[in-house]
Amino acid sequence: MTSYRLHRPEALRALTRAMITAAGWSEDEAKETAEHLVLANLSGHDSHGIGMLPLYFNSLADGNLKPQAKLSIRTEAGPFLIADGNVALGQPTARNAVDRAIVIARVGGVAVLNLLDSHHIGRIGHYSEVAAAAGLISVFWVNVAGRPPIVAPFAAKEARFGTNPIAIGLPVPGGEPLILDFATSRMAHGKARVALNKGVDVPEGYIIDGEGRPTVEPRHVFAQEGLPLGALLPFGDHKGAGLSLIAELLSAGLMGAARIDQKPHKTWIINSLFGVLIDPARLEPDESLRQQRIESYLSFVRAAAPQDPSQPVLAPGDKERATRIERERDGIPLDDETWSQIVAAAKAHGVDAESF
Repeated sequence: MTSYRLHRPEALRALTRAMITAAGWSEDEAKETAEHLVLANLSGHDSHGIGMLPLYFNSLADGNLKPQAKLSIRTEAGPFLIADGNVALGQPTARNAVDRAIVIARVGGVAVLNLLDSHHIGRIGHYSEVAAAAGLISVFWVNVAGRPPIVAPFAAKEARFGTNPIAIGLPVPGGEPLILDFATSRMAHGKARVALNKGVDVPEGYIIDGEGRPTVEPRHVFAQEGLPLGALLPFGDHKGAGLSLIAELLSAGLMGAARIDQKPHKTWIINSLFGVLIDPARLEPDESLRQQRIESYLSFVRAAAPQDPSQPVLAPGDKERATRIERERDGIPLDDETWSQIVAAAKAHGVDAESF
C-alpha cells in the first residue's frame, strides 16, 4: 500500500496557482482553479482535488487544452443563458457561467444555464455551494465526454456512459446549505484513480473487468495495453443508469455538444453542464418561514436513531463540512504516487513543488 503525507492547504493553493500561471493562464484563472481544487481536497473529495492537475497538464502538453481558450456567450435572453466553454480551463469557465446565471436568477427569479464543451469543471457540488451562497436553489446535470465510456448501463457488460454527476443545492437562511452531489456511477472515476494510486482495492459491486466479470481491482477501469477496458457500475442499478442517460442528453445532447460516444481523445475531459437556478423568495417570500420549515424537517431527520451510535444521521453537506474543519487543522493527505505525478507536472513548467 502506498504511503502518504499531509500538506498545508495554503501551500497547495500556492503551488496550484504557480503551476497554472507558469503554464500560461491568468492570475484570476489560477486563483479560481486553486481554490476549487483544494476545497475539493478539504471536503474529502480527493478524486476532484489537486490530483487532477497532472491530467490537465497532460491535456495541455497534447494541445487539447489551451490557455488562450475562453468562455463565449451564444445566447443570453430572458432566463436563458447558453455559453460555449470552448474546451477552456474548466473551473474558471464554469464559475464564470454560473456567476452570470446567478445574476439572471436574482433579477428574474429563475435562470436556465447550458454550458457547452468546457474542459473538466471539477466538483459539481462546488457550483451548488456558489449558488447557495447567493441565496439560490440550484440543480445541475453534467456529462463527461472526450474519453471512452467508463460506466456500464444496467444489465450491460460494457460501458456506454460517463460518470455524469448531478448536484442539488438548497440554501438555508441563517444556516449551512444542503448540498447533494453524486456521480451516477457507484463511485467517481477519480475515486478509482485515488484507489489505484494508493494501491488499494475498491468495494465489491463497484467495477467489472473488460470481460464483464466483477472485480475489486481499480486498474480495470484504466487503459492497459493488451487488456480490454472494464467499467464502473451505475448506482442503484436502473435508477443511476437512467439518471446518467438523462444527464447526457440534457447537458450535451440537446444542444449538440460533445457526447460520450463521439470522438474520444484520451487526454481530454470535456464537460457540458445544464443547470436551473431558482430564487426561493419567489416561492416563499418570508425568509423566517423558509428557515423554520427547513430546519424543523432537518431536526426531524437528524433525530432518527442511528444504526451505529458512533455514526449519527447526517444531512447532505454535513460530512464535507466536518472534513473541512479536520483537514484545515491537520492538513490534506496526498499519497506518494499522486504527489510524484504533481511534482513531475510542476517541474515540466519550471515549478519546484517541493519548495511549497
